[in-house]
Amino acid sequence: MTPKYLAPLISLILALAAVTATDAHAAKGAGIKKCQDETGKWHYGDTAAEGCAKSKVIVITETGTKRKEIAAPPTEEELKERERHKEDLELEKKDTADRAKKDELLLSTYGHEQDIIYVRDRKLAQVESSIGATEATLQSLRAVLTRMEAQAADDKDDKAASEQNTKAIAQTRAQIAKHEAYLATRKQEQEDIRKQTEQDLARYRELKNRAPGAAAPGAKPR
Repeated sequence: MTPKYLAPLISLILALAAVTATDAHAAKGAGIKKCQDETGKWHYGDTAAEGCAKSKVIVITETGTKRKEIAAPPTEEELKERERHKEDLELEKKDTADRAKKDELLLSTYGHEQDIIYVRDRKLAQVESSIGATEATLQSLRAVLTRMEAQAADDKDDKAASEQNTKAIAQTRAQIAKHEAYLATRKQEQEDIRKQTEQDLARYRELKNRAPGAAAPGAKPR
């Protein structure tokens, strides 16, 4: 039987032995690390050398057997590429969501493709009316400009009249330029309406002709 005064001492010795064995096992498990720096020089040690901060690290056993390999940290260019890839994925995700919303709006707005054509024709008629009014105004302004220019030629020897005519002509030309720009904008609007209608019709037909039960592009499976 162990004397009572020796029991605490034996317990302490056993605890220290267990800790030492654990540390030895951990050290053995950790292995030795080696790495090669940017100059090609090899470094060995329990931890990766500072010179290998950008290199991969190889962990070997005491006998030199390779245990594992720790990949080199990503370079600045690789990090930038990952960020660009992430941004592309986010943009693609946003485009898919926007497309799904537009498809839903298209189907909920029009009951038949003839409705799309009807709306197009109404918009074109409104723009055409505005174009007609602008062209009439331009015709009138150009006629006024012609008379002003003729009057300016007659009054070229009258300094006061000549100055007034020059000012009036400049103002009229500015008005003509303004209306011509507006006219060009409205005609471009007509082309945009026609183009958008063609796209809407094509997409509408595609959605309507899709097989029943088929998921719309970008839709999440249930």
